[in-house]
Amino acid sequence: MSIEVRGITKTFGSAQVLKNVDLSIKSGELVALLGPSGSGKTTLLRVIAGMEAADPGSGAILFDGQDISAQGIGDRRIGFVFQHYALFKNMTVFENIAFGLRSKPWRTRPTNAAITAKVDELLGLIQLQSLAGRYPAQLSGGQRQRVALARALAVEPRVLLLDEPFGALDATVRRELRRWLRRLHETIHVTTIFVTHDQEEALEVSDRVAVMRSGRIEQFATPQEVYDNPASLFVFQFLGAYNLFGARRDADAASDMVATKPLQDGGVKPGMTLVRPHDVVIARTDLGGGFPATIRHIGVAGPTIRVELHRVDTGDTIDAELTAEQSRQLRLAAGETVFVSSRHEHSFEDYSI
Repeated sequence: MSIEVRGITKTFGSAQVLKNVDLSIKSGELVALLGPSGSGKTTLLRVIAGMEAADPGSGAILFDGQDISAQGIGDRRIGFVFQHYALFKNMTVFENIAFGLRSKPWRTRPTNAAITAKVDELLGLIQLQSLAGRYPAQLSGGQRQRVALARALAVEPRVLLLDEPFGALDATVRRELRRWLRRLHETIHVTTIFVTHDQEEALEVSDRVAVMRSGRIEQFATPQEVYDNPASLFVFQFLGAYNLFGARRDADAASDMVATKPLQDGGVKPGMTLVRPHDVVIARTDLGGGFPATIRHIGVAGPTIRVELHRVDTGDTIDAELTAEQSRQLRLAAGETVFVSSRHEHSFEDYSI
């Protein structure tokens, strides 16, 4: 089921939460809506689901090329999973999953045998066969979320929508469920959209990522493209840690931090150069275009060695990430002076974030 969002605008009171949003999702894709709080990602998800109506005359929502903007949520065959599970406390795992099937009109309601077969299939899919008779209070958070997903899938939705599905879980469980969701999607191939503010989650799980900011989509591309070639300064900054190296005067002045770039009208505007910590190069001697910095602290985070440096000429703090092997070869120590350069930079002329 393909999904197309055309020119959708949504206003609450005087606040315009979505601003002429366009989005085209291929059938069977898993797409992440990524952005900070207030960027409009949950509102967009709810408009696609039919839980919220777009502003009158603002655009359309199409499923497989058919305009379903006037349809209610019950007619769109949407599977919706909330952050806090919304399971029925007085029902077992089995009955929670079966709920949507038992609630169908009697003309389309499956037989009890068919319902049992479907629920058993889904219990196998979420790997909770042995917990069918338990109640939600007897499950872990990760198990509850899997039950919520199975319940949404039981009615065979055309589209699966997830609103911060792992937001209420601890980091370890989140990582496990991210892998599980990816494997599940590869099995069922239902067009899926999930909302998250977790950059790592979006980049790891999705086929494509829509990065949202202030009611608009800043960039919609594969995780690799979004990370390696961010469309704007905002996208770059939102996707992870960085160092601000300032601007460069020209293509040959690799370490110039105060320069400007020419504009088409002949004026000038500062251009920002940013570097990810893992792209910072530390050396004993100047490899060209580098600058001296003093090591303040060396920290170990599993296989990653994090080095905090104090830039001698400007006093700025530079964060670097090395592999354990790189650290062993350099034999760095706090207090010594080294030379810092970069292997990959991103430059932007837009300062706004």
